[in-house]
Amino acid sequence: MRAFIAVDLSPVPALEPILKELGQVRGLKAVDPTVLHVTLKFLGETQEDLVPRIHEAMRAAVDGIAPFEVEVAGSGVFPPKGGARVVWAGLEDAGPMVVMAQRLEKGLEALGFAPEGRDFRPHLTLARVKDPIAGNEARRLAEGYSASRFGRKRVEEIALKRSVLRPQGPEYSDVLKVQLG
Repeated sequence: MRAFIAVDLSPVPALEPILKELGQVRGLKAVDPTVLHVTLKFLGETQEDLVPRIHEAMRAAVDGIAPFEVEVAGSGVFPPKGGARVVWAGLEDAGPMVVMAQRLEKGLEALGFAPEGRDFRPHLTLARVKDPIAGNEARRLAEGYSASRFGRKRVEEIALKRSVLRPQGPEYSDVLKVQLG
């Protein structure tokens, strides 16, 4: 199965205006607002017999971390220079997510999952640039919302998710969840 570990944050109603604008730009693929999430660790193709050990790594990653709130605030693009490939919304007060992502990196490396190779930056992906010509418009839209505050969301669990790629967009389902605290 194609899998990843994430924190679900949908719905975020205040993001609907930017998602709508992004969805109207040719060459951008806006994310479905019902599946907004923060990817803590992308696993890729994963053997289902590893699920119990992934579950153990997830439990270790949340050990001692109580439920917390994040502020969805600001927007930008990755990479910050050159052609934009992703439009994102930022997260404030997301330190516990950084800790969980670091713990997952260490715990899952022992299972054969390669480390990310870059620092974890908590964010919500809002759109992907499918046509490089749309990159400038993506950057302009993100800059227009860069000082916006989209609201607070409570984080109470992390989830191992299955991702099935479909022509209309990815379809996600929960394999298992681990509660914080």
